[in-house]
Amino acid sequence: MTQMTKTPAVTAENTDWMTGFYKLVSVLVQQEFSQDSATLHVVSFTQMCYAYARRFSQDYGEDYGSDFWHWYTQSDGGFFVCPQTEKTYRVEVHSNYYRGEMSAQALGMTVSLYALCVLAESGHDFLIESYHRLRDFAVRHPEWAAIGGAID
Repeated sequence: MTQMTKTPAVTAENTDWMTGFYKLVSVLVQQEFSQDSATLHVVSFTQMCYAYARRFSQDYGEDYGSDFWHWYTQSDGGFFVCPQTEKTYRVEVHSNYYRGEMSAQALGMTVSLYALCVLAESGHDFLIESYHRLRDFAVRHPEWAAIGGAID
């Protein structure tokens, strides 16, 4: 059985983000996983995210290492993972010619969107909805230009 700590209800409107111009919220979730189908999707999702992070920053060698990653859930049911660090990452996505820098959270949202897009091709409504929820959340992020450029 999946155990989750109870998190407060949050919305994109109730928390200030950085300068106050953007109001975004994500809440850290602590989980213990069992071997059920949902867990297998979570494991696939997180492994894909790590692989995309390595692929997108492989040209820069040391930028992506073995950072510890956190799992975040959104108030609308969306979710993403991101490295637990304050550093920025130099990112290059060869398939769409994107090249730039982004925070750990923006990198996490970017690779989470890539992974969810691939998983959504399975046709599972949960994965399709999760992709759209994260994208709707990400468009309000201060680094949307970088995230959007990388996933375009």
